Amino acid sequence: MVDIVVEYPKSSLRQLGYTEVIIVRVRNRNPDRALPSSKVTMKPNSYHRFAAATLKSIAPQQWGEVELKVEVQHPGRPNIRNLCREFTVEVGEHTHTVPVQVANYNGGLTDYVPKRVGVKESDVREFNILMFGTAGASKSSFVNTVMTMLQSPDQTKMYRVAEIGGSADHATRQLHCFDLKKNFPEVTFNLWDTWGVDRKSYSKDIVNTLVDGKLPQNWNMSLSFEKFRERFEKMGEQVQTQMHAIVFFVPQAMLTDLDDEEIARIQEMFQSLIAKLYNPLVILSKVDEVCPQIRHDPLGKMEEVEELRKKTADLFKIGLNSVHYTVNYTEETERTFGIEALAYENIESALQHCESFVQSRIMRFGSVKASDATDEHGLIWPEDSDDDD
Repeated sequence: MVDIVVEYPKSSLRQLGYTEVIIVRVRNRNPDRALPSSKVTMKPNSYHRFAAATLKSIAPQQWGEVELKVEVQHPGRPNIRNLCREFTVEVGEHTHTVPVQVANYNGGLTDYVPKRVGVKESDVREFNILMFGTAGASKSSFVNTVMTMLQSPDQTKMYRVAEIGGSADHATRQLHCFDLKKNFPEVTFNLWDTWGVDRKSYSKDIVNTLVDGKLPQNWNMSLSFEKFRERFEKMGEQVQTQMHAIVFFVPQAMLTDLDDEEIARIQEMFQSLIAKLYNPLVILSKVDEVCPQIRHDPLGKMEEVEELRKKTADLFKIGLNSVHYTVNYTEETERTFGIEALAYENIESALQHCESFVQSRIMRFGSVKASDATDEHGLIWPEDSDDDD
């Protein structure tokens, strides 16, 4: 009669692809007989290799513990898809199965910091990821899913920080930066949410001003861009708020709703961003509407989803490896491995785009800064305005 508890050391952030330590705690429930010394083993799986240690004898009604040092099957090749969904520990004749949580490996995301690619912290402290998309493209649901994924494994609540909309009165009416560090101090990136894309809300000039970091947080879409155009043109690059990765959210239904003019506008936007050294990342949302089984197995290779990815790449004239998909938390009440693993993969891809952009800037300009100009006007703006002239 034993109780088995498997824990990770609380002091470390684990990363994919590295040897890890697992603590196995065992309670001898027998009231009058000691538990003999036992062999403790980790059964090999798709991610972990075999590991073993010896647990010393445990007195009646007492606890004992042992550390297992476990090597991984793919050292130095971290990939969230290699991670197993559960592993099994054996203590003598007793077996204990442990579900794996993506949150146990969030340490891998903290590796992506500007200074790793040669940027001074005084220039760029954190990466900025800009999210574009039409109203109802699931940007807010994605943010909630990412924040749920980032919280510690022992937290069971579902984050509902970003309001979820989907119509013309969608909650996102202004440029907003989610303060991830407030809840997750180790995080090295910011998520910037924008108002919905339509024919009137964006122009090439607005997009360029936005990605250059000149539009301040809380810039409301009701404000007239033309009214402040001269001011923007005089501003230098805002290095701390410059965007380092562009993520364009596309609801799968939009692929058949777009007319030729809208497709041409998106293609033009992408080409404009590529000219500024960005490699736009497209994330397809609401794919479960055409492939319901993807919600139960988000990492599965689904033919319908792969066809959507190929169609998107062809439509926007971008590489297939730049087209991803997301399955967000909607009505779930419990955290799931697949949804969070997919969120991890998408954020990691965006962070890789951040590094690539910064490296390209350094190669082109010798610095992350393309200009030494500074903003003489400051970034204090009204939070709301009805003035459209």
